[in-house]
Amino acid sequence: MNAHRRLAATAVVAVVAVGAAVYLVSTSTNESDVPSVATATAPGAVWTVDASDVLENEFATFEDPVGGRYGEVFGGVVDAGDVLVAEAGLTNQDSKKFERAEFVGIDAASGAVRWTTPADGTGRCSTGLLDGKILCRSDSDVVTIDPGDGELTRYGTRWNIHGVGTDGTDVYVVEGDPDGYTVRVHSGSLSDLDENWTTTYDNTWVDSTTFGDIVQFAGGVGVGVARFTSGTAVFDAGTGAAVDTFDSPDCARSRELRDGDAFFVVGRRCSDLFEFRTDLVDSASNVIATANEEVWQRLSVDNSRAGDPVLFDGKAYDPRTGARLWEFDEESPVSDLAIVDGVVMWMYGPARDLRTGAILWEPDVEQQSVLPTAAYDGSAYTVGWQDILVIDPATGHRRASVSLDGLLGNTGGRSEQVALQETGAGVLVVNESRLNLIR
Repeated sequence: MNAHRRLAATAVVAVVAVGAAVYLVSTSTNESDVPSVATATAPGAVWTVDASDVLENEFATFEDPVGGRYGEVFGGVVDAGDVLVAEAGLTNQDSKKFERAEFVGIDAASGAVRWTTPADGTGRCSTGLLDGKILCRSDSDVVTIDPGDGELTRYGTRWNIHGVGTDGTDVYVVEGDPDGYTVRVHSGSLSDLDENWTTTYDNTWVDSTTFGDIVQFAGGVGVGVARFTSGTAVFDAGTGAAVDTFDSPDCARSRELRDGDAFFVVGRRCSDLFEFRTDLVDSASNVIATANEEVWQRLSVDNSRAGDPVLFDGKAYDPRTGARLWEFDEESPVSDLAIVDGVVMWMYGPARDLRTGAILWEPDVEQQSVLPTAAYDGSAYTVGWQDILVIDPATGHRRASVSLDGLLGNTGGRSEQVALQETGAGVLVVNESRLNLIR
């Protein structure tokens, strides 16, 4: 088998030119006052913001403005540089709906709340910025948020919008009927949302179980990745042409987007109980490596650079040639991994150099119950049972630890679960009641 053979796209797609979809533009100005009470900074934090102080309501909590990135941990922000944009509101105990929601602009350096503005049903925001503005959706509207003052501007369409995204130049809108099996992806500008192209994916659907960015981009290669509920599509961002699709009977078990490329661990005939095969596929649809077994792989954090080896089935491969560079010699399955500054960490063996496979340190250097989930300024951040550990990835030695009890304070019976989010200002400790920045 040619390891670099081209794979045929499995979805039925069409690229067509259609007229402008935008028929109305309306602007919502920010009329909300900045909260009168600032949250006291928790021990070990650079700054702290409580949802109850933002909304001046003891029952207020945070929600993820992007949508479900941290599973059972609610909260998170969109990193807009000098401002981190969060969402706070109240959960209706009967309907379980998030109500009275406000977008919150937090100064990334000081934690001061610069502004709040009603969300008005707006959500599913993109982590990418277009001309410095955040893109979100609200039913049939594309909505922008100005991080400077919280102003919302709505661009109305006749579409049922599932999600929006941007590569920093163009807007990408994913839409389709709520209960239908056809999804369309449009590329254009805010003034003409489909002026570049429209691609139609048949036998495809998106529902409420899809979380995070629906559309993402691999930097520098002009490739977009659309994550539908029914599968994953890789497309040329300039033309909309399908490069590859991973849907039934196949499935994309994981993806890795880095500057210069994207990689997918793709199960073949995933529903077949007697035949197993998994491929490592790049953004050009080249098969880099194949395993005649089910391969499950998750990277809890990955800041690899363009050209770095890519990991698959316990082995490291050159992403350009497909050559096997080195492999783990442990018998345990190598599935959950973390890559920080060229160091590969996993739970059941020594940390290794990503490029050579050389052993750097043994796991008993610093006892950890879980893998790192964030990296910042040359350190790996891990959530332990009682604290957050800051680890030197090159040696495994502890650089610092921050008490979780100190960060969370009295949760009042609410969730004490946390997640870590990398931002340009530091690592955000995400909790439904409180946001803390550490570094």
